[in-house]
Amino acid sequence: MRGGWRLGRIGGVEVRAEPSLALLGILITYNLWIFFSNTATLQFFAFRIHSVDPPLASAPALGLALATTALFLISILAHELGHAAAFRARGIPVRGITLFMFGGFTTGSREAERPADEFLFAAVGPAVTGGLGALFLALHVATGSAGLHALRAMFGYLALLNLFMGAFNLLPGLPLDGGRVLMAILWRVTGKRSRATRLSARAGQVVAGLIAAAGIADVASTGDIGGVWPLLIGWMLYSSSTAALAQADRRRALESTTAGQVMSPPPPTVPADLLIGTAIDRFLSGRDGEAFPVVDDGRVVGFISLRMARGAAPDRPVRDAMVGTDAVAMAGPAERMIDVADRIQDGRAQTVLVMDGGRLVGVIEREDLSRLFRTYGRPRRARPAEPPPRLPPASYRIPGPVSPPPRPDEGGGQS
Repeated sequence: MRGGWRLGRIGGVEVRAEPSLALLGILITYNLWIFFSNTATLQFFAFRIHSVDPPLASAPALGLALATTALFLISILAHELGHAAAFRARGIPVRGITLFMFGGFTTGSREAERPADEFLFAAVGPAVTGGLGALFLALHVATGSAGLHALRAMFGYLALLNLFMGAFNLLPGLPLDGGRVLMAILWRVTGKRSRATRLSARAGQVVAGLIAAAGIADVASTGDIGGVWPLLIGWMLYSSSTAALAQADRRRALESTTAGQVMSPPPPTVPADLLIGTAIDRFLSGRDGEAFPVVDDGRVVGFISLRMARGAAPDRPVRDAMVGTDAVAMAGPAERMIDVADRIQDGRAQTVLVMDGGRLVGVIEREDLSRLFRTYGRPRRARPAEPPPRLPPASYRIPGPVSPPPRPDEGGGQS
């Protein structure tokens, strides 16, 4: 997980924040500064939070506003830590947590394997937020009875925000936690994760449309510019739901294909006992920056490139200059791509070698997955009985230290 500012690690989990979180903090702090330094009432549906009476001076009001904002951002982090704890409880390592203006997301190293696990991962976040809301509400009542008006106003504001966030996150549509709860239920009913994801993403689009419509209606009827916020939130939710829909399509493509259907033809191989000077003349000359699989007794044991070969004596065997196969994974031609793709996209391997009976029959790289996603679902033309042979590539680019591609289904992430 990368992007944004690195805040540190909590329990071994890396926490990062996008710049939009700072903008949120500034907006909340400013509004609370005004709220605490004036006689005002914050009303949300049936809830009313009264400001400090008498109002605070400018400096104390700013201090209280900063403290309230800090506790609110900590509440968002606690929500995500709840997701992280659920992942670990099911034995799934956590890649990291990212916080941003509209919440955050927690990324696990792999997806839930059962609907019950998906339900747990999704439900624990709103449960933590709701619990915090109840705690702050109790503190609001207790400090009010004790005459601590500044703390009463602060805890009331935090109770209102957390209870609202907990309820909002339970709306039944991806990417919200309620959408993942719905997806877990549909997965249990239909038996197919990809279909459940599609249905939940469609529900998310409907929810996003209703939120945006409510914002438009509010602006039209009252002229209050505050209605722009529901419109913005609706737009962002719709975009995320549409992305989840695309992820479901990609997952369905992976579920319905095998490695043999996706692989590219294998590149030429270099015998491990071949002299380096001969390998340069026969395979590597003019192919700087590219590499070839090295085979020993029919097995792929490493890779050799022109740069590696030039650094070794020409009368030595290729095995003395090659690199190992740590950056590749193995698969059989009949394996489902949903299983094979994880080996490329979790960072353990950049390339999959497709082996059949110990013989290299093809390779799968990120480009092959991209081609699958582009062509899946298109009408297929009738093929001739004997398709024309595909020319194998002249070389094979060696796996490098590049970032893994986006997962076809980000089900590990939670909001």
